[in-house]
Formats: sequence, C-alpha cells, structure tokens
Amino acid sequence: MLLRAGVASDRGLVRQTNEDSFLVRTGLYAVCDGMGGARGGEVASQMACQALLGLEPPEVDEERLREAIAAANEAIVKRSLAEAHLAGMGTTLTVAVAGEGGFLIGHVGDSRAYLLHDGKLQQLTADHSWVGEMLRRGEITEAEAAIHPHRSIITRALGTDTSVQPDLFFVPFGPGDRLLLCSDGLSGMVSDEDIAELLGLPEDPQGVAEALVRAAVAAGGEDNVTVVVVVGQEQEETTEEAGQSASGSEADDILLGPLDRGAEQVAQSRTRRPLMAWQRLRGASTGGQPTPGPEAAEVAGRLPRATFTRRRVIVAAIVIVAIVVLLGGFVAFNSSVYYVGTYEGMVALYQGLPGSVLGIELSSVVEIGEVPYESLAPYLKERVDAHDLLSKEQGRAFLKTLGTLQ
Repeated sequence: MLLRAGVASDRGLVRQTNEDSFLVRTGLYAVCDGMGGARGGEVASQMACQALLGLEPPEVDEERLREAIAAANEAIVKRSLAEAHLAGMGTTLTVAVAGEGGFLIGHVGDSRAYLLHDGKLQQLTADHSWVGEMLRRGEITEAEAAIHPHRSIITRALGTDTSVQPDLFFVPFGPGDRLLLCSDGLSGMVSDEDIAELLGLPEDPQGVAEALVRAAVAAGGEDNVTVVVVVGQEQEETTEEAGQSASGSEADDILLGPLDRGAEQVAQSRTRRPLMAWQRLRGASTGGQPTPGPEAAEVAGRLPRATFTRRRVIVAAIVIVAIVVLLGGFVAFNSSVYYVGTYEGMVALYQGLPGSVLGIELSSVVEIGEVPYESLAPYLKERVDAHDLLSKEQGRAFLKTLGTLQ
C-alpha cells in the first residue's frame, strides 16, 4: 500500500503568528499546537516535531515512540528553564507512525486524529482538556463543550511538566482510508459532519488539506489551523504522480513547517501602514502645491476677528461634548468588563480594564479565588498573566475551574 499525504497550515484571522508546526515524511506524520507567549509556542511545537525525526518507520513500537515523546518533553522543559523569554512554553503533539497494517498513534493535548473509513468519521484521540474530561464524565453535552469559555484549557502538554503521559494505541489502516491529524483550529471551528464531508472529497490529499483549512478560516479563523491528510492507495492503482506527496515533493522528502512563518514581516507591514498613510496625507497638503503667498496672507489678515472667535467657541463646545460622550461610554464599558489577575498571591477576578491612567487604577477586585498563583501550571499562569477581557460569568467560571484542577 502506498501512502500519500497533503498538508496545509494558516495562522487564521485573529492570531498574529502561527504557533502550529507539522511534520510530514513517508510513514511519519505529526501536528503540534504550541503555546506560551512571545515566540515560545512556535519554538515548542517546532522542537516537538524535530524530536520525532529520529523515528524510522516501520521499525517503531510503543516503547520507542514513548521514548521519543519523553525526549521531546525533556528538551522543551530544559530550554524553557534556560531561556527566560521562553518560560512556560509548551505544545500539544499528535503523531502517526506507519506500521504493518496501520498506524501507531501518539497523543498529548487537544490536537486530534480522525479516521475516515467507509465514509464514516471516527475521532481516534481523546482531548486532554478540562472540557474534554467533563464531557467524558457526562457533566456537559457536546453542544455545551463546543461553546464552553474554557475549552482551550488543556490538562496535558509537552513542556509543562518534567514527565509526560502520552496516549499510545494502534489503528488499522487500509486502501481507501483517510487519516487526518489537525490542531484545534480546525476541530474548534468546523463540525465533525463538515470535516467528514470535506475529508471524503474525491481530491488528492493536498486538495483536501487545503479545503479543510479554508473551511476553518471561513468559519472565523479564531486560531491557527494545521491539518495533515494521509490517504492509503493500492500499489497498482498509483502512478508516477501518485508516488509524490501532494505538496509536490518526493515521497522521501521531509516537510517540517508551517510554510508561512512570515509573522514578523506581516507585523512590520501593519505597523508601517499608518505612518505611510500619514506621510502621504502630509505630502498631499503641501507637496506639489503652491505655498500661500503674501496676497493670501493679507486677505487672511483682513478677516474679521469675531469670525475666528466664534469658530473657536464652536470647536471648543464640540470637543467638550465629544469628551463627555467618550468618557461616559468609557465608564460604561469599563464597568462591564472583567479579567483574571492576582491579589496578594491569590488568583482573583477584577472588574474593569487592567492598568491605570494618571495614577488612577481602572479596575478593582470583586472576587478572590482559593488558588495561589504560584501553584498553577505554567500554561495556566500564562492565561492569568494575559489579562484577557471576560464577562463576569466567564471570570467566575475560570476561578472555579482552577479550583477543580488543583
């Protein structure tokens, strides 16, 4: 049986960088979703994929895969401790290693592996997330899990602890089957029904991968999205073209990505645009136009002073009204938002915006949790430090969630 693969990745419509990584090599496929501020998530996901390069399918058993995942975890932990700007970084990992009659799957986190067999989609992996565990315990429904405000809180990841416990299992795979590895940027935006429909398209794996990513972006693109699609074909059905990966590289080549690590250039272009626009406006006001001569200045000097006075009064009144309206709107908005921070070493819920203006704090504590900040896992500290704006209900739910994770 010949394996053909396609891969696609996109940073989405919200994120400024792509912290996902993937690995595609004949018989070895992986998707990692990094986390950890600055460039930490990107570094962690890349390190995890690179740590798998020593695996040589099909001579890989559970013990060898477990060792490779443990080595990746150890490397990420050591680097995060050694480099302060990478502190708290981590990543999910979902890897598929081809063997006799199927794939050996290794899984940590909330990225996913799916199998499409005889037109039916099966989720192979279990999400290592707080919401996923509640779902498995029957405490919430799938519909509630899909919109839960803390569905992104994961309970297992590489790099967040000195030890890691991956799920390892074997999945039969034959001609006509399709394997999908994806970050939660796909599963969080596209329903399983739509994933099944797109995964079953009569296209090559690259076309399917791109269609899945487009669907996630079209649905809102709230997160980075990365997919790897693997298709099994009978050897006699293949052609020379089929002997290549869907990206156009030879089957023995290694694809390690994503391919669009252009976040810095994008960020620079975005920060320059306002300046360039201002320069164009400034040039349009004087450049290429005659400067006012003495006649114009003389005419201006003869205008009645009362005209300028009235205009100044009108402008001042408009400015005052605008300031009052803006202040009223700001006060109303500030009282409607909340965020999670710390108070005397404890995780707490604040009302208002983080920070201060002219020495006046814009927020105040409304509820102090029962969990010490220092007891949190690094990825949870990151969420607290981010000061993301929440509703009051979301903030309280987060405090409650932290209590259950201790």
